[in-house]
Amino acid sequence: MVIDSPMFNDRLKEGKIRFNTIFLSDKIPSETKIVQLKKWSKIFQKSGLTPEIQGNYTGNLSFRSKKGFVITVSGLKNKENLTDDCFVYVKSYSKKSNTFFVEGKNRPSSESIMHYLLYEKSENINAVFHGHNEIIITNASKLNLPTTEKEYESGTIELAKEVLKVLENNKIIVLKNHGFVSVGTTMKEAGEKTLFTLTKAKQQISCN
Repeated sequence: MVIDSPMFNDRLKEGKIRFNTIFLSDKIPSETKIVQLKKWSKIFQKSGLTPEIQGNYTGNLSFRSKKGFVITVSGLKNKENLTDDCFVYVKSYSKKSNTFFVEGKNRPSSESIMHYLLYEKSENINAVFHGHNEIIITNASKLNLPTTEKEYESGTIELAKEVLKVLENNKIIVLKNHGFVSVGTTMKEAGEKTLFTLTKAKQQISCN
């Protein structure tokens, strides 16, 4: 799906990487759960939840691992048929130096700080899916979806902290004029919550 709304496109310019990355090795993640992450990445793209902007597909998906988390890499051109090197294993993060220590061949998603803080916030969060969908965003109030109060540029720690303020015990929230974040104890929970929300948002349009 390619978004052709000028206003939406402007809000979704590909996020800048605002952190340092140190590669501990170029070892490609071999977690068995990557199969599930590939599946959900494909579903999200086909459902218009990670639309194409400026030649790259937006959004980022991850799952908690034993010593960190596995996340989609930055700048993916397509999320329908991902290979193992499209993921990177984030082993740790230094807030002091704003540095991620990773294993893989590519830099992690520009929203990795948000993913890190969410996993740090709650041990019950085992999957974080971040995407963009104008139907969900514009119908957030009708769906009673919690929405961040302030707007910050993507990839910033300020945006990540704003998400933490609103998330609480919710499974999906909207980032004001930006996108959404869904979390779950499993990837299945995070993914299905998002698809359910998208269906409800589309029903709002059909009722108008």
